[in-house]
Amino acid sequence: MIRILSIVILVALGVPACSSGDSEPVGYENPERAVVAWFEAIDGGDVATASRAVNDESLAIILSIENDVDEATTATYLADGVPLALQTSYWRSFATGFSAFASRPISTLTVGQSTAVAVEGAEFASVPIASGPSAESVVFTKRNEDGSWQVDLIATLSDGFSSLLVDEYDHLGSGEDAQAIRDAYRVTVAPAFWAAMADGTFGDEFNRVALTFLGQLDG
Repeated sequence: MIRILSIVILVALGVPACSSGDSEPVGYENPERAVVAWFEAIDGGDVATASRAVNDESLAIILSIENDVDEATTATYLADGVPLALQTSYWRSFATGFSAFASRPISTLTVGQSTAVAVEGAEFASVPIASGPSAESVVFTKRNEDGSWQVDLIATLSDGFSSLLVDEYDHLGSGEDAQAIRDAYRVTVAPAFWAAMADGTFGDEFNRVALTFLGQLDG
C-alpha cells in the first residue's frame, strides 16, 4: 500500500463533505489524494478511477501524441473524452512500462505534501514522489472549477514531451479540428508549461523549449 508523507497534513487538507444534493466532484479532494488514486488505479487496473484522477484534456493530448492519432480523432477526444476502452490498454501499458523501468509498481512510490503553483489564471500543485531517500520527481495536479483536483499529464510529462508537443502544434493543418487542438494548447498546454517552469523541477532545456513555444503562442 502506498506510503503517504505527512499524513496528518493530508487529513487537514480534506474539504467539507458535499450535501446529498450536490453533484459528485470531477476529481479528488486534494492534490495528494488525486496522485494516490491515480497510482493505485493504474496498478489495480481500475480504468474508471484512473480516468477520474486525470485531467481529460491533458490525457487526450498526450495519448494522441503517443499513438500518432489524426487531428479529427484528437479533436473528438478533446470534446468527448478518451473512450474508456482505449484507456484500458493505455493504462495497462503505462503500468507495465513503469514497472519494467523502475523494477517496482508505481503504487509503491512515496507521495509527499503538495506545493501550490498559480499561473495564467489556473491553480496547479506539484506533488513530490520518491522511490527512495534521494530519487525524487513530481506529479503536477490541476484544480477544477468545482474545487476538486486531477493529475495534469501535460505538466507532469512536459520535460520529456515538450519537443513532441511543440512539433505536433507546428504541424497542425487548417480546418475546425486543427483549430480545436490549437485552442486546447492555449487552454491546457500553455498553463501546464508555465506551471512546470514556475515549479523549477525541470532543467534549462525544457525551459528553453517552453519559453520559445509560449512566445510563439503569444505572437
